[in-house]
Amino acid sequence: MPQAATWVKTFVFILYTYKMLFWRKKTDMEPPEVEAFTQPETEIWPPDGGWGWVICLAAFLTNFTVLGMVGIGGILLIELLDLFNKSLSKTTIIFSVFNGATMFGGLFVSIALKFKASYRQIMMVGGIIAAVSAVASSFAPNIETLIFTYGILVGLSLAVNYFAGNVMLGHYFLKKRALALGIANSGSGFGMFSMNYLTTKIIPFYSVRGTFLLLGGLLLNLTVYGALCRPLKPVIKQSSDISRDERTSVDNMEEAACLAFEPKDEKTDEKYDNSSRRISEDVKPAPRMLQVRQSIASEIVPSDFYSRKTGHCDATIFKNKYFYLLLAIYISNAVGDSMQIYIPVYAASIGLNQERAAVIMAIYGISSIASQLLVGFLADIIHIPTSYLLLATLFSTALGELLIPFCESFETLALCAVLNSIGYYSGISLRIVMTVGILGIEHMTTAYGILTTLIGILYIIYPILNGLVYEATQHFSTVFYLDSAIAFLGVILSCGIVYAQKTGKFVE
Repeated sequence: MPQAATWVKTFVFILYTYKMLFWRKKTDMEPPEVEAFTQPETEIWPPDGGWGWVICLAAFLTNFTVLGMVGIGGILLIELLDLFNKSLSKTTIIFSVFNGATMFGGLFVSIALKFKASYRQIMMVGGIIAAVSAVASSFAPNIETLIFTYGILVGLSLAVNYFAGNVMLGHYFLKKRALALGIANSGSGFGMFSMNYLTTKIIPFYSVRGTFLLLGGLLLNLTVYGALCRPLKPVIKQSSDISRDERTSVDNMEEAACLAFEPKDEKTDEKYDNSSRRISEDVKPAPRMLQVRQSIASEIVPSDFYSRKTGHCDATIFKNKYFYLLLAIYISNAVGDSMQIYIPVYAASIGLNQERAAVIMAIYGISSIASQLLVGFLADIIHIPTSYLLLATLFSTALGELLIPFCESFETLALCAVLNSIGYYSGISLRIVMTVGILGIEHMTTAYGILTTLIGILYIIYPILNGLVYEATQHFSTVFYLDSAIAFLGVILSCGIVYAQKTGKFVE
């Protein structure tokens, strides 16, 4: 009987998953594009609460899982070095590919949306693929298989869930968006804090292969988080600042525009002429008529509608020299991501046990939470210029990397890890702010997409480069000296951003 009950529960779960993925009701589908001058009052309007807080919880747990998986890379690296007995540079490829793949979620989500998939479907499918790939990683016979199953498949699946979850949260909030995103993003730090310690406790009992199985079960929960992301339904927005007379006049103008584009025949010519004449006589120019008409048109047809339809990339961003400077700065700053992989390995090299290395990474994760809250407070409340904050965060990242080779104890290594974490994650929080400041909000999507794609590529390159440097010198100090030199180059380049903001070159 217990076995029969288990099979029934499994069958019900499969049916429910199939229903959630493929049996979408019409109300759950994404609203169709609204043509100009049709249903001007219907749109997707963020509720700023209600079910949005459930979406916030789902995004928090998604960030907890995704960034927690990124944070345990160094702990798993130590175990895989013993399991496969391969070189450090080759074993590091697994986690460098994994970290880089987590930055390419936007590309795959955009492709899925083109095929009319919803964010809920994307997240549920991503969770299933991530879970199956993690389970397959437990049976991997060599490094090459792990690069594919864990580095590529799990990494891309987590990237899709991470991107879709945060974008879905943005759809549910407008006035409280900053608060909701702040709560959701804090899940990343809690994930890094807890999963490092839990992984260290799990590995002695279940080995690294058993750990991959348990991680597969954890990743299956992403399907549940995705199921909570219910699509928004279109609602009717009433514009309170437009009077009834102005709205009636606008409706008449819309009717005239529709009549102008409708096909005519000989029998209806007279009716159309009379209607047009009647409308032209009734419509009187209101003081705010042009403003009202433009506001309604902008609600119906976005300003970038025609550019998106033509598919051309906005080339104006490549004419801005400060955008190239920002790319160069974050090219150098991306080296900080390698610290999450190499700090636990360095801790083992100076005689610290695995539990202490995990505690250091847990402190590293908590520091990332504090850093993101701190930089927001300094920028929005204290009103410190963002270019100054960028310079300070880059300097903190580089200084932490430079001092790590001088650490010979748990306390000093934890202090340098905190210094590096505060600087690196504060710089991550400033990416969108600096992009908008240099190029403006209208170019943010294209420019930020280019920036994150480039950073994702560097997340793959830098850890492999560090592994090669270690094998050539057999000293971790050389690795950290090289990374700090690259990071200090970004500090020098950021002086150009300070000059740009000080001289009024920022758009916003």
